[in-house]
This record gives sequence, C-alpha cells and structure tokens, in this order.
Amino acid sequence: MITMKIPKFLTPWIDRFFTPEEMLLINILQSGPMKKASLVKHLAAENKLIMGTALDDFLQACWKRGVINHLEDGRVMLTDFHVRFDYWALFEGWKDLPQKTRDQLNQWELDHYINSHAGKALELKHKDTRSPNHIYPEYVLLHEVEALFTKIEQFFLWPCNCRAMMGLCRQSEYTCIRFSNSRGIGWEISREKALFIVNQANKRGLMQSSEIGIDGDGKITGALCNCCSDCCFPHQLSQKLGVEHYWPLRRYVAQTPDKNCNGCGRCIGRCPFGIITAPTINDTMRSVDSGKENRLPPVIDMDHCRGCGVCSTGCPQDAIHMKQVRESVFEDQFKF
Repeated sequence: MITMKIPKFLTPWIDRFFTPEEMLLINILQSGPMKKASLVKHLAAENKLIMGTALDDFLQACWKRGVINHLEDGRVMLTDFHVRFDYWALFEGWKDLPQKTRDQLNQWELDHYINSHAGKALELKHKDTRSPNHIYPEYVLLHEVEALFTKIEQFFLWPCNCRAMMGLCRQSEYTCIRFSNSRGIGWEISREKALFIVNQANKRGLMQSSEIGIDGDGKITGALCNCCSDCCFPHQLSQKLGVEHYWPLRRYVAQTPDKNCNGCGRCIGRCPFGIITAPTINDTMRSVDSGKENRLPPVIDMDHCRGCGVCSTGCPQDAIHMKQVRESVFEDQFKF
C-alpha cells in the first residue's frame, strides 16, 4: 500500500501519477531513507534487479519527476506528494482525471498552501512587520522588475503552477521567472527574454509579484511571478484570511486619475479586484450642473487598492500614478 501522504480520493487514479517501477520504489522507501546498495538488494528481492547506470538513470528520472530527494549522505528518500503533484501538474497534464477528482485535488493543494502560509500572513497583518529571513510575495512595479533583473545572474522560465493546476483563466501558463532551476526542469532564458515576458504579461493584465530572498553569499533567490486574481494561490489565501494588503504585500496605492484622464475607462477593466469604478450618475449630474466636462474620471477605492499597478501601466494617458506607502525589506533590490 502506497502512503507518501497521498490523499485517499486519488487511490483509483494512482497509476496516473506513478509508473509501476516508481510504485515499487515508493513501497521500498516507506521504511525510511536508503542508500543505493540497499535499494539494489530490495529490488533484487522483488525480481527487479537494476544495476549500475540503469539504477542511476532510474533514480535520476524519479528525482526529476518529484518522486524522491537525494540526501547529502548519499541516501534516497521519498518526497511529499505535494512535490510530485507540482511537477505532474506543470509538465504532465491531467491525463483524463474526472473533473470531480481534479477539483478535489486542487482544493487539497490550495488548503495545504493556505495552512502552510497562514501563520506568516496573519503575523504580518497583526504586527505589521516582516522578517527578512522569510520569503513573502509582494507586488513590484515594472520599473522595479527591470532594476531587480539587472542584479540576477540566471533566469529560468517555468509554467505557472497556480494556473496549471487551477485553470480558471485563459492567460498563458508560461510566465513564471525563477532565479534557480529546481530539479533542472526549467528553460534557461536571457535577461532580455525574461524582461520581455514580464512586459507582455503586464500588457495582458497580469500582476507582478516577487518572492525573493538573499542567500548566505548575498545572491538573490526566488522568483518573479506574473499573477492573475483567478488562479493565484496567494490571492486565494488573502481573500480567505482577510489579509488583502499583506499577501501579496501592498507597497503602493493607485492615486485618483489626474487631469490627463479622458475617461476612457480602460483602468476599470484592467483592475483585477474591481476597485476602480465608473463615476455614478449623481457625479455626472453634478458635473453637468457645475458646467464642467461631462466625462469624469473613474473612481479608485484607495482603501482597498492592492497596489499591483496594472491600472497605471494600462492607462493610455499616463494619468494614474502609484504612491509608495511601504518599503520592502529588499527595497535596494528594486532600485537602480
């Protein structure tokens, strides 16, 4: 019986996630991490003797597919099923799982994400301070992304795991820019290509959110996400826990459109959270009565603005400006 913390509702569909050889390996490793020599003995006992490079290739494939991890002492151990599911959703597809099972699996993964991050999100809300040792999602503006990217050594394009799993919008999945290549499965791209992908994502209305840290050598780690409000796990968490200004972290607030605004209303459609609205009929009537222009600017609910900035970048008149209301602990990384 395979455990590996696999949810019970997936039992009828387990062959969608593991090959027969992987299932045998999982059964062997349930007792704990094991060195390759011990694995050979167990496999031989099962009449599945794999020697030399064949075993190495098999274990490499299992590692790449998120089935196992390698420990520093040379032992092999099972991963958590969340790791396997992440890889499976990104690169293998749903393989005819029933919609009900897909929905259950997505909810299971979302619940895990929320439970894993709720403490940090609520602490940030109540204490209003953050530790530089923890990685938090936080909105960054386009000019900040450009500055950040000048300080990154390598870029790897990955599919967005939230969008690959949830599938609630029609945006491209290929928008996640990571700064390291876990399990060697991303595509290395140039700095210029990475910035092009981000700019194109912003044009399509996706929000830029960084999840970065600094390692012991002073190297920037993490990723730059291009998020929608439909599929994004951080946004689902913020809505459920009421931490909208903290997860992702709000650093800017959109300001009332200035005199350049022509009332085109494009910002209303671009706002992912519906906090920009058209002026009311009463506003329009007061404008007419006062002899002013009939076309008033949209109304921005600044109290509920998340600070993602897509209204500003999408304004053809450059009439919406972002006011910074909070500094990041990584502020220096976002400046030239």
